[in-house]
Amino acid sequence: MSKPHILILAPFSQKYITDLSSRFDITHSSWLETMKLRDPDEMAILINQNDSIAVVIESDFIFEETLDQVESLKFIGICRSAINHVDIDAATKHRITVVNSPARNARAVAEYVLSVILDIARKTTAANNYVHSGMWNNPIDAYIEFRGTELKGKTLGLLGIGGIGREIAKLMYKLDMKILAHDPYVQDAPEYVELTNIDKLLASSDFLATVAPLNEETMGFLNAKRLSLMKKGSALITVSGVSIVDQTALLKSIDSGHLSGAAIDVFDTHPVAPDSPLLSSDSIILTPHIGGATYETIDRYSRMVAKDLLLFTENTTPINIVNPEVQNHI
Repeated sequence: MSKPHILILAPFSQKYITDLSSRFDITHSSWLETMKLRDPDEMAILINQNDSIAVVIESDFIFEETLDQVESLKFIGICRSAINHVDIDAATKHRITVVNSPARNARAVAEYVLSVILDIARKTTAANNYVHSGMWNNPIDAYIEFRGTELKGKTLGLLGIGGIGREIAKLMYKLDMKILAHDPYVQDAPEYVELTNIDKLLASSDFLATVAPLNEETMGFLNAKRLSLMKKGSALITVSGVSIVDQTALLKSIDSGHLSGAAIDVFDTHPVAPDSPLLSSDSIILTPHIGGATYETIDRYSRMVAKDLLLFTENTTPINIVNPEVQNHI
């Protein structure tokens, strides 16, 4: 008797592919290798080719148009926290179980935040460029120009304290930083995190990291008025959408010296638009959406999705099920 087929379209740990291969026939075709995202009809054809009972995605989308064309599919695994790559209502209507992988990149993003905070505090990138450009002609000038500050005793503010925010807080607390957070949807936090109002968060933070999701509520939340309330000499790090902050106002705050710098990893477009005003400032660290890009992130979500798929096939509710009203086990 042939094994059921699963289709994996995401980067996926070979260890967990091997583990799953004892139970399933597997087609692994990562979108990063094919450099292709399928339209709804192409996705349906792929699923129907082998009557796949499960499909695992990271950047592909699964819309109702696809689900209307397939009959074998019972399980969708999403290799990310966000679930907007799948039409959940349509999947539920078709009695297809959907799981995601919450906080799969939390540690990676936390370490990224640490890296850019250290870069801003110790002026590492600027100092590197200083040496490479041949400007290091006098040892005394560099010692004064690139004198930095230590993190011990400084205050980190978090705009949002979900899974990623908590991982950032845990890491920074170990460096003897004071941790403040503002999140209207959270009532409790680790004992070393002080939940506070937005005004205190802005006025007290030496480094402010935005980890709240970009949505209608947070779009433009850090406007010119709120940026003016930030502590003088502080720095802003955004690892959620850049449009949480008014970018024109941010540049003015940095140019005036009110803010010491910023780091941005997630932009409105990928790659960033060549005419983006953010490219004009040497005081802003710009990275190409790499906050979660680690090998361990892939291992982590591979383990989460593989475990949930096995639970599903054993008639057990998956840990990270998105639509628990569907219990359509094999």
